[in-house]
Amino acid sequence: MEQESKQKPEKNEDSNPDKTTQWIDKAEEFIDDAADKIHQSDAYRKAGKSVESATKKIFRQAGKWWGKSQQHLKK
Repeated sequence: MEQESKQKPEKNEDSNPDKTTQWIDKAEEFIDDAADKIHQSDAYRKAGKSVESATKKIFRQAGKWWGKSQQHLKK
């Protein structure tokens, strides 16, 4: 029966906690910059206005249906 050899894990240069923290910080900075660019874009503003308009229409229609259902329930 073969014995399992206990090997120490090789030290990887990338496993340095300081380097990992630096990578995380860089990634967060990149994400924040990208998010800022998206929020400032015209397409984002137009999409926001479009969603707001659609939401208003949906709630107005729902209000009309609710009002009609109340009228029918009273009869």
